[in-house]
Amino acid sequence: MPRKTPLSQVLAFVAIAAGIVALTVLATLQVMDVSVGEFALRATSGEQDDRYRHATMTDAQLECEHKAETSFDGRIRVLHVDSFSSRQDHAEDLYKIFLEALIYADSDREGEAREIFISCYVFAQTGKIERFQFAGDSEGEVGADGEEPTNYFGL
Repeated sequence: MPRKTPLSQVLAFVAIAAGIVALTVLATLQVMDVSVGEFALRATSGEQDDRYRHATMTDAQLECEHKAETSFDGRIRVLHVDSFSSRQDHAEDLYKIFLEALIYADSDREGEAREIFISCYVFAQTGKIERFQFAGDSEGEVGADGEEPTNYFGL
């Protein structure tokens, strides 16, 4: 008849296993540069840290789309990503996202929407926008005085 393992040995084994798991968790938090108190606060508050450890191309695309929607508040008719040109630039550690949009002249969304091109550069490590630029053809636009809009140099 096999002998039973004494209860004291089972409890010692469970305590050692729990200690190893606790040390592993603490070591991981240390390596990730997260203090135990900060980890506990974040876990209980439900707030997400605004730092990315690994931003993805999708994260960058969503960030750029959100920036475009807030920049052209209610004026966007169509917005899509140029997936052929969008890429990750490893040399600069950036995601380069290119969008095309049809934008109305004002928030009334009347008249013809014009096409604009948006370039948005996002830091690959943080997921934050580094540069957001847009350009479009001003052909056919008429200023308030009925003339084509120009600058002081007539351009």
